Amino acid sequence: MADLLNSKLYPGFDLSFKQLNAVQKNEKGAVFIVDYSNMLWVREAITHLIKELDKDLEVEFVKPDDKQLSFAKKELGIDLPIEESKKTFGQGKRIIGVSSGKGGVGKSTSSAMLALAMTHEFGKKVGVMDADIWGYSIPKMLGAIFPPIPFEGRILPSYAHGVKVISMDYFVKNDEAVIWRGPMLHKAIEQFLYEVIWQDIDFLLIDMPPGTGDVSISLSQFLSISETLIITTPQKTSSDVAQRAGIMANKVKSEVIGVIENMSYLQTDKEKLFPFGEGGGKSLAENLETNFLGRVPLDPEVGRLADSGDLINSKKSMVYKAFVEIAESIIQTKPKKIPLNISIN
Repeated sequence: MADLLNSKLYPGFDLSFKQLNAVQKNEKGAVFIVDYSNMLWVREAITHLIKELDKDLEVEFVKPDDKQLSFAKKELGIDLPIEESKKTFGQGKRIIGVSSGKGGVGKSTSSAMLALAMTHEFGKKVGVMDADIWGYSIPKMLGAIFPPIPFEGRILPSYAHGVKVISMDYFVKNDEAVIWRGPMLHKAIEQFLYEVIWQDIDFLLIDMPPGTGDVSISLSQFLSISETLIITTPQKTSSDVAQRAGIMANKVKSEVIGVIENMSYLQTDKEKLFPFGEGGGKSLAENLETNFLGRVPLDPEVGRLADSGDLINSKKSMVYKAFVEIAESIIQTKPKKIPLNISIN
């Protein structure tokens, strides 16, 4: 029984029970689980998992000792102080800000779809940081319902369909508005970057708020290396505004790796319709001297799946297929590694 349980993932930790050395068994056959999370939902998930394997097995949770905590921290890659880990934060991963000039162009949906495509089609380990502090929506779209887990001064992100997620959504009530100015936003972004455990990922996608405000500036100060992906719609007014996000990225020396044109067309049984015009995305890419990564069709069903937290079920859609092609292009892109050295007056 203990051997069978060891092969399972410890809920919320993205490591197996064996990797965390979390299973102990006494001579009477009772199983003791090291309670690393001290959270009710994690204990309930573990109990359910054990009962599925053996409904008659007795389960008891025990508090980890200092040695076990040190072991777990090393396995999670957080055995160094945060200030030390900041120095190597960008190593081994690509950090991509998903930006737009205005809201309503599908930036968050694009972030979520890219994360799913990279994870499920190309086997990449992906995290999504929902930096849209006021308009957070990533957890709902991905169905990442379980909250992050505080652990030894750090935060284990939520986890859904293989994608790690952090968002302000987990830290405010549904009927509350986030009314913050620069310093508080700056601190929140710093915590999302460095206190959240992002060690074991290939890509960190950052869903940016629309525009070129405080969050964009804060990220440019924290990250020595980053990339930017611009989302627009075919309309000239949308692409003109999105160009400012690209200009902002260039000013803070974040490489603009490409443009995605979302809501490009509507495919009917007989024809392809262009309700928002044509050409805005390609024109924007030319103006920014970057790659035009592709057009994404408009599909109301994908919108409904996003609203219900079932975006994972969009895999048969043309929208998902478009993002698979775009994800492949991004993965194959070899970004220029430009260290930042700027000051904001």
